[in-house]
Order: sequence, then structure tokens, then C-alpha cells
Amino acid sequence: MTSAERSAGQTYATNLPSMFIVGHVDYVRTVRLVPLGSEQTERTAEWLFSSEALADPTADIDNIVAFGRQVLEEDADICEINQKGLRSMRHKAGMLMPEEYELHRFHNWVRERHTTLSPKF
Repeated sequence: MTSAERSAGQTYATNLPSMFIVGHVDYVRTVRLVPLGSEQTERTAEWLFSSEALADPTADIDNIVAFGRQVLEEDADICEINQKGLRSMRHKAGMLMPEEYELHRFHNWVRERHTTLSPKF
């Protein structure tokens, strides 16, 4: 973890296409996304705490997990709203925000595989 990441309290790692890991100062959270169809995704999140953190009576692990679940639910809600909007007759492709660098990276990952795996006619 760099000093900037430590000061922010977290760092991210992505394992494309479907997993990301969030390293916090005192625990790690993993999130795995598995497509079940064109409009359905299974999401699995796990929190990994050291035995010291689990034994620490001042550690508010329930609150850490509850907050993480809340963020994941809010993100999922936004994704569902966005997916519905993609079916709109008025939908046109838009631009990603700079903060959405992981989405841009994922799009490039899909494009690269599509062009290398597609049969050439």
C-alpha cells in the first residue's frame, strides 16, 4: 500500500473480468461478480479480518460489514437503473467519467478479447 493509499485508508486491485479486492488498513474485502444472463448478476462479497482484529473488543466489525453491504446495495441499485435506461429508445452511448477508470479498463478488456476470439471471415 502506498503512503497515499494508506492515508486514504484503502487500495483497490481488480482481477478482470469479475473480481475486485479492496485492501483497507485493517481488513480486506473481496467482491466477485458472476453473470447469470444478459440482465442478471450474482454478487458475492467477503470480508477478511485478522485474528487480532476479530479478538479486539473495540473493533466494530458488524458496522464495517453493514456499511460495505450498504455501499454494494446502492451500487447494485444504480447498475439496475442504468441497465433499464439502456433499453430506452432515447439511449445513446455516453462518456465515462475519469473516476470510472475500472469500467474503461473492463470495456477495453472485452474489446481485446472480442477481436482476438471472433472468427475472421
